[in-house]
Amino acid sequence: MQLFYSPTSPYARKVLVVAIETGLVSRIELVEAKPQPVQRDQNVVRKNPLGKVPTLVTDDGTAIFDSRVICEFLNDQSDAVQLFPPAGQPRWDALSRQSLADGFLDAALLVRYET
Repeated sequence: MQLFYSPTSPYARKVLVVAIETGLVSRIELVEAKPQPVQRDQNVVRKNPLGKVPTLVTDDGTAIFDSRVICEFLNDQSDAVQLFPPAGQPRWDALSRQSLADGFLDAALLVRYET
């Protein structure tokens, strides 16, 4: 697998944490990207029409994007650790916590952009 990422992206870091926690990090080749709103990184755009990181390319060439979706995919691929329960209230609690954390990341990015 390949992960297109930027070292400054908190969403890419979230994906890397999930990769480490699920024991899959050794199967992922990190490909540093430079996504810009105006000059988009064409290596990323070829895989993800949104041109955003993180973007994960699976071994069969499928592109998965959005950190939430990538985290779910990695969770599904792991035989070791399951970060997201398979069903029921525990699953909804875990997904809600992930959304809350993403909201914190969104707010932090806005503060950074404005200062």
